Amino acid sequence: MLNKLRNRHVLIDLSEDIIKKELLGIIKTRPDYYQLVDDDFGYGLMLKDRPLKKVGVIASGGGGLGRLFPAVVHQDLADAVSAGAMDTAPNYLTIYNLAKKIDTGQGVILLTNNYSGDVMNNEMAVEMLEADGIDATIVKVTDNFFSSKEKNKRSGLAGILTLIKIAQQAAKKALSLKEVTEIVEQANQNLTSVTVMATDEGKLMYGKGLADEPASFNSEFKGEAALVKELSDFVLNQLANGTSKKVCIQLNTMIFTSYIEGNILLNGIVDYFSQQGYEVVLANVGSYYDMFNYTGLILTVLSVDESTQEFIQPVTNYDYTI
Repeated sequence: MLNKLRNRHVLIDLSEDIIKKELLGIIKTRPDYYQLVDDDFGYGLMLKDRPLKKVGVIASGGGGLGRLFPAVVHQDLADAVSAGAMDTAPNYLTIYNLAKKIDTGQGVILLTNNYSGDVMNNEMAVEMLEADGIDATIVKVTDNFFSSKEKNKRSGLAGILTLIKIAQQAAKKALSLKEVTEIVEQANQNLTSVTVMATDEGKLMYGKGLADEPASFNSEFKGEAALVKELSDFVLNQLANGTSKKVCIQLNTMIFTSYIEGNILLNGIVDYFSQQGYEVVLANVGSYYDMFNYTGLILTVLSVDESTQEFIQPVTNYDYTI
């Protein structure tokens, strides 16, 4: 009988070391590039070669079926990631140990989605690092539009990928920890993600929560053009009072959404934003963030201003582009 993980059939054993085995598989793809961190508290993955003396970039979050978080260890993304057990916040001691390993004397920036367990463990890691004389800051990613009316109280979704990239590119410019943090925090303020999921009966649910909280808005599916407009308008309404007319668009396909659907809908979304007078300076699509067991999408849009313009070039890892 097949095992089930998040109510989904899988071809693996559901053992306690499932995340460790995942990381070992990633290491097998580039054994000279990655290094496993196994410290009895949790698992981490880091770059072996870090030649630059710069701010270190660490991302962390619960383990999952998609690329977040292990697959974002890359010379142009995160220097290291701490991956918790399946759907579980990473351990603060693992974050702390990773930070000590990658610190070059310039400090470290920790990026995490704004969920209580993740934030608490990152804050504990910062306290321990500062006690050791290592400067550290946290950026709590708050891109989930439907989770709260107040931007700073929102939870995080797939937008953290864009912020990881911005943090690393800013760090490579030899900017200080304070400067890197300010740039990433400003980008977070300009970042919005909107979720839509489809029921088996063809209903569209916008903003349904990770713990199956009810949708914020429901509608009928009336074709791809209507979906593109409805989904995009939630974001465009947020951008209406801004000064920038440049955007980056990232489309995250959920577990049961196909490659062809993702690319067709990205094409329509980019065209729709262009018709509304926006310059789309970067667009990508992929299955990055897998937390929803539905057919559906997460549309993430970054309003590009002067502080982020130079840090948003596309980054390609072994099987995806951000």
